[in-house]
Amino acid sequence: MQVAMMLYAGFRLLEVTGPMDVFHEANRLCGATLYEQHLVGTSPGPVLCSSGLAVGTTECLSDVRTAFDIVVVPGSPLIGSGREHRELVRWLGDAGCRVRRLASVSNGAFLLARAGLADRRCLKDGNVYSSRGVGDAIQMALAFVREDLGEAFARSIGKSLSSQP
Repeated sequence: MQVAMMLYAGFRLLEVTGPMDVFHEANRLCGATLYEQHLVGTSPGPVLCSSGLAVGTTECLSDVRTAFDIVVVPGSPLIGSGREHRELVRWLGDAGCRVRRLASVSNGAFLLARAGLADRRCLKDGNVYSSRGVGDAIQMALAFVREDLGEAFARSIGKSLSSQP
């Protein structure tokens, strides 16, 4: 599975790293790369998250050649119903109908709604999923693994992520 984590100015880092940890743990426990993760930005180079940390992208929207199975759109304290992040919204509007699962975290749903892909209040509608925040985003990623690999495997990931060393 090809997984895109969408990075844009002001995104919430935890809303990216929470689901990423689930997919990474699935790969680790399986001993293979089931979920290949991509950090996709609107332009090449680092992207500043809401806490000021710069996160490097692995791809940018204009150069994406990968057909993604899962696209995760994190929220941001800076998203409103205005016109910010137009390039990302345009890309989502085009790519959103082709992905197997399109997921938003918290107010990342506003970006999906502006792209014409989701009702801002939905939990699951067809291939569109939304969650309220990072805790629910982790549960949403576990639901994806559950659909792909079964309940027992998803439960083992949950246990592994919650265990203390």
